[in-house]
Amino acid sequence: MNVGKSLLAGLAVALVACGSQPQSRLKVPVGDSPQRGSSDAWVTVVEFADFECPFCRNEEPILIDTESLYGADLRLIFKYFPLTSIHPRAQAAAVAAECAGEQGKFWDMHDLLFTTALDDATLLADARQVPGLDVPAWQVCIGTSASASRVAADVALATSLAIDSTPTLVINGTPVVGAVSESDLRAAIDRARAEAVASGIPRADYYEKAVLGD
Repeated sequence: MNVGKSLLAGLAVALVACGSQPQSRLKVPVGDSPQRGSSDAWVTVVEFADFECPFCRNEEPILIDTESLYGADLRLIFKYFPLTSIHPRAQAAAVAAECAGEQGKFWDMHDLLFTTALDDATLLADARQVPGLDVPAWQVCIGTSASASRVAADVALATSLAIDSTPTLVINGTPVVGAVSESDLRAAIDRARAEAVASGIPRADYYEKAVLGD
Protein backbone atom coordinates (compact mmCIF):
# COMPACT_ATOMS: atom_id res chain seq x y z
CA MET A 1 0.00 0.00 0.00
CA ASN A 2 1.46 3.40 -0.96
CA VAL A 3 1.66 6.34 1.42
CA GLY A 4 -1.43 8.02 -0.03
CA LYS A 5 -3.52 4.90 0.39
CA SER A 6 -2.17 4.40 3.92
CA LEU A 7 -3.25 7.91 4.87
CA LEU A 8 -6.71 7.33 3.43
CA ALA A 9 -7.08 4.08 5.33
CA GLY A 10 -6.06 5.76 8.57
CA LEU A 11 -8.53 8.56 7.94
CA ALA A 12 -11.32 6.04 7.34
CA VAL A 13 -10.64 4.47 10.72
CA ALA A 14 -10.55 7.86 12.41
CA LEU A 15 -13.95 8.75 10.96
CA VAL A 16 -15.72 5.77 12.55
CA ALA A 17 -13.91 5.16 15.82
CA CYS A 18 -12.47 6.96 18.83
CA GLY A 19 -8.85 5.76 18.94
CA SER A 20 -7.06 3.47 16.47
CA GLN A 21 -7.53 -0.20 15.61
CA PRO A 22 -6.27 -3.78 16.38
CA GLN A 23 -5.51 -7.11 15.23
CA SER A 24 -6.74 -10.73 15.11
CA ARG A 25 -9.07 -13.24 16.77
CA LEU A 26 -9.65 -12.41 20.43
CA LYS A 27 -10.63 -14.46 23.46
CA VAL A 28 -12.81 -12.19 25.58
CA PRO A 29 -14.11 -13.67 28.86
CA VAL A 30 -17.68 -12.71 29.66
CA GLY A 31 -17.14 -12.65 33.42
CA ASP A 32 -19.81 -10.77 35.33
CA SER A 33 -20.23 -8.04 32.73
CA PRO A 34 -23.71 -6.77 31.91
CA GLN A 35 -25.45 -9.08 29.47
CA ARG A 36 -28.50 -8.74 27.28
CA GLY A 37 -29.79 -11.84 25.53
CA SER A 38 -29.63 -15.59 26.02
CA SER A 39 -26.59 -17.18 27.64
CA ASP A 40 -26.71 -20.02 25.10
CA ALA A 41 -26.82 -17.75 22.06
CA TRP A 42 -24.91 -18.92 19.00
CA VAL A 43 -23.35 -15.47 18.65
CA THR A 44 -21.85 -13.37 21.43
CA VAL A 45 -21.09 -9.73 20.68
CA VAL A 46 -18.81 -8.13 23.25
CA GLU A 47 -18.91 -4.36 23.01
CA PHE A 48 -16.03 -2.27 24.34
CA ALA A 49 -17.51 1.21 24.53
CA ASP A 50 -17.13 4.71 25.89
CA PHE A 51 -20.30 6.62 26.78
CA GLU A 52 -18.76 9.88 25.55
CA CYS A 53 -17.56 8.50 22.21
CA PRO A 54 -19.78 9.90 19.42
CA PHE A 55 -19.26 6.79 17.30
CA CYS A 56 -20.46 4.56 20.14
CA ARG A 57 -23.52 6.78 20.42
CA ASN A 58 -24.19 6.44 16.71
CA GLU A 59 -23.78 2.67 16.86
CA GLU A 60 -26.16 2.15 19.78
CA PRO A 61 -29.47 2.28 17.84
CA ILE A 62 -27.97 -0.04 15.24
CA LEU A 63 -27.09 -2.55 17.95
CA ILE A 64 -30.59 -2.33 19.43
CA ASP A 65 -32.25 -2.87 16.06
CA THR A 66 -29.92 -5.75 15.24
CA GLU A 67 -30.53 -7.48 18.57
CA SER A 68 -34.26 -7.55 17.87
CA LEU A 69 -33.69 -9.48 14.64
CA TYR A 70 -31.80 -12.44 16.11
CA GLY A 71 -33.73 -13.31 19.26
CA ALA A 72 -32.16 -16.12 21.26
CA ASP A 73 -29.32 -16.50 18.73
CA LEU A 74 -27.59 -13.30 19.88
CA ARG A 75 -26.38 -11.88 23.16
CA LEU A 76 -24.65 -8.58 23.86
CA ILE A 77 -22.00 -8.16 26.54
CA PHE A 78 -20.92 -4.67 27.59
CA LYS A 79 -17.37 -3.84 28.65
CA TYR A 80 -16.33 -0.39 29.88
CA PHE A 81 -13.59 1.30 27.90
CA PRO A 82 -13.53 5.03 28.75
CA LEU A 83 -10.91 6.81 26.67
CA THR A 84 -10.05 9.31 29.37
CA SER A 85 -7.28 11.02 27.42
CA ILE A 86 -9.81 12.40 24.94
CA HIS A 87 -13.14 12.08 26.76
CA PRO A 88 -13.01 13.80 30.17
CA ARG A 89 -16.49 12.64 31.27
CA ALA A 90 -16.24 9.03 30.09
CA GLN A 91 -14.93 7.68 33.40
CA ALA A 92 -17.66 9.33 35.47
CA ALA A 93 -20.29 7.98 33.10
CA ALA A 94 -18.87 4.47 33.31
CA VAL A 95 -18.91 4.60 37.11
CA ALA A 96 -22.49 5.91 37.01
CA ALA A 97 -23.51 2.91 34.90
CA GLU A 98 -21.61 0.48 37.10
CA CYS A 99 -23.32 1.79 40.22
CA ALA A 100 -26.72 1.50 38.58
CA GLY A 101 -25.72 -2.04 37.69
CA GLU A 102 -25.08 -2.77 41.35
CA GLN A 103 -28.84 -2.38 41.75
CA GLY A 104 -29.70 -4.37 38.64
CA LYS A 105 -30.33 -1.22 36.62
CA PHE A 106 -27.33 -1.15 34.31
CA TRP A 107 -29.20 -1.22 31.01
CA ASP A 108 -31.63 1.51 32.05
CA MET A 109 -28.73 3.80 32.88
CA HIS A 110 -26.73 2.65 29.85
CA ASP A 111 -29.53 3.69 27.51
CA LEU A 112 -29.77 7.15 29.08
CA LEU A 113 -26.02 7.79 29.10
CA PHE A 114 -25.78 7.34 25.34
CA THR A 115 -28.35 10.08 24.78
CA THR A 116 -27.62 12.78 27.38
CA ALA A 117 -24.85 15.08 28.53
CA LEU A 118 -22.44 13.55 31.05
CA ASP A 119 -21.81 16.39 33.50
CA ASP A 120 -22.47 15.66 37.17
CA ALA A 121 -25.87 17.36 37.22
CA THR A 122 -27.08 15.40 34.21
CA LEU A 123 -25.77 12.10 35.57
CA LEU A 124 -27.81 12.72 38.71
CA ALA A 125 -30.85 13.65 36.62
CA ASP A 126 -30.40 10.43 34.62
CA ALA A 127 -30.22 8.40 37.83
CA ARG A 128 -33.49 9.93 38.98
CA GLN A 129 -35.12 8.78 35.73
CA VAL A 130 -34.22 5.12 36.25
CA PRO A 131 -37.30 3.32 37.59
CA GLY A 132 -36.72 1.80 41.00
CA LEU A 133 -33.16 3.07 41.42
CA ASP A 134 -32.22 3.97 45.00
CA VAL A 135 -30.59 7.29 44.13
CA PRO A 136 -28.99 7.98 47.56
CA ALA A 137 -27.36 4.53 47.46
CA TRP A 138 -26.24 5.19 43.89
CA GLN A 139 -24.65 8.47 44.99
CA VAL A 140 -22.73 6.67 47.73
CA CYS A 141 -21.57 4.05 45.22
CA ILE A 142 -20.17 6.52 42.70
CA GLY A 143 -17.85 7.86 45.39
CA THR A 144 -16.33 4.46 46.19
CA SER A 145 -13.15 2.94 44.82
CA ALA A 146 -14.87 -0.38 44.13
CA SER A 147 -16.89 0.98 41.22
CA ALA A 148 -13.84 2.63 39.67
CA SER A 149 -11.88 -0.60 40.09
CA ARG A 150 -14.55 -2.52 38.20
CA VAL A 151 -14.25 -0.09 35.29
CA ALA A 152 -10.46 -0.30 35.47
CA ALA A 153 -10.63 -4.09 35.18
CA ASP A 154 -12.41 -3.80 31.82
CA VAL A 155 -9.88 -1.22 30.63
CA ALA A 156 -7.05 -3.55 31.62
CA LEU A 157 -8.71 -6.39 29.72
CA ALA A 158 -9.05 -4.23 26.61
CA THR A 159 -5.41 -3.21 26.84
CA SER A 160 -4.30 -6.82 27.22
CA LEU A 161 -6.19 -7.64 24.01
CA ALA A 162 -4.59 -4.70 22.13
CA ILE A 163 -7.95 -2.97 21.83
CA ASP A 164 -7.46 0.78 21.76
CA SER A 165 -10.52 2.27 20.08
CA THR A 166 -14.25 2.55 20.56
CA PRO A 167 -16.55 1.11 19.64
CA THR A 168 -14.91 -2.27 19.24
CA LEU A 169 -17.33 -5.16 18.79
CA VAL A 170 -15.90 -8.63 19.24
CA ILE A 171 -18.21 -11.08 17.47
CA ASN A 172 -17.49 -14.65 18.56
CA GLY A 173 -13.87 -13.60 18.89
CA THR A 174 -13.61 -11.57 15.68
CA PRO A 175 -13.05 -7.85 16.26
CA VAL A 176 -15.01 -5.29 14.29
CA VAL A 177 -13.56 -1.85 14.93
CA GLY A 178 -15.51 1.36 14.63
CA ALA A 179 -19.13 2.21 13.92
CA VAL A 180 -20.57 -0.08 11.25
CA SER A 181 -23.81 -0.07 9.29
CA GLU A 182 -26.61 -2.41 10.24
CA SER A 183 -26.12 -4.38 7.03
CA ASP A 184 -22.41 -4.89 7.70
CA LEU A 185 -23.09 -5.84 11.32
CA ARG A 186 -25.74 -8.32 10.28
CA ALA A 187 -23.37 -9.84 7.71
CA ALA A 188 -20.71 -10.35 10.40
CA ILE A 189 -23.25 -11.90 12.77
CA ASP A 190 -24.63 -14.15 10.05
CA ARG A 191 -21.13 -15.43 9.27
CA ALA A 192 -20.46 -16.09 12.94
CA ARG A 193 -23.80 -17.85 13.41
CA ALA A 194 -23.33 -20.05 10.36
CA GLU A 195 -19.88 -21.09 11.59
CA ALA A 196 -21.23 -21.81 15.06
CA VAL A 197 -24.17 -23.89 13.87
CA ALA A 198 -21.92 -25.88 11.55
CA SER A 199 -19.41 -26.60 14.32
CA GLY A 200 -21.38 -29.46 15.86
CA ILE A 201 -20.80 -27.98 19.32
CA PRO A 202 -23.95 -27.63 21.45
CA ARG A 203 -25.05 -24.00 21.46
CA ALA A 204 -24.85 -23.75 25.25
CA ASP A 205 -21.16 -24.70 25.06
CA TYR A 206 -20.16 -22.89 21.90
CA TYR A 207 -18.66 -19.68 23.26
CA GLU A 208 -16.71 -21.44 25.99
CA LYS A 209 -15.35 -24.18 23.76
CA ALA A 210 -14.96 -22.61 20.33
CA VAL A 211 -14.20 -18.99 21.19
CA LEU A 212 -12.45 -19.19 24.54
CA GLY A 213 -11.05 -22.70 24.19
CA ASP A 214 -7.48 -23.39 23.10
